[in-house]
Amino acid sequence: MANVNQYIPLVTAGEVISNSFTNANTDTALISNNTILLSELAHLKSALGQKFYEEIKTQHNDGTLTVANQTLMDDFLTRCLCWFVRFEVINEVQSNSSSAGIVHNIDEFATIIDPAELNVYKQDTYRKAEIYLKDMIDYMTDSDQSGLYPTFDTNKPCNDNVYKNHGIIMYDSIYTRHRGYDSWKNFCPCDDC
Repeated sequence: MANVNQYIPLVTAGEVISNSFTNANTDTALISNNTILLSELAHLKSALGQKFYEEIKTQHNDGTLTVANQTLMDDFLTRCLCWFVRFEVINEVQSNSSSAGIVHNIDEFATIIDPAELNVYKQDTYRKAEIYLKDMIDYMTDSDQSGLYPTFDTNKPCNDNVYKNHGIIMYDSIYTRHRGYDSWKNFCPCDDC
């Protein structure tokens, strides 16, 4: 595994704000490079597969994105990642940790929302990020893009039929799989099983 964590993030704080925040005056200092990296690792790496994620990170860092990968970045991945970063940073936007403890960010014209409203807001943000992620994966796996993403195609992650619904991990039906010793290996598209 290459150490791609040392490379620049796939998006900037400014891109996150312009792509996913309503208020364009949101302070970019609230979105650190570590938060962006956390979002990449938590939401993109498993969806793209480790090898393709490393390819994108390396090419982006070196400024050598292929035409196909540049299209993926411009039209799909940037928007998707920005919404996942927004999801990860929501708590920091509302509250900050300081030497005085956890303090709420509030100005004279705002009020703090209650935890139930915050949860609805976070779930909606996550839902939107998932829509963009699904759109990106659908684009990459469409027959029109056949051969454009060979690293992704040969190293697809094994979680095609797993999804998250309000924090609950859902799997496809047990009735769609043939049972038998090592039968799961016959249905896994990756080469790591």
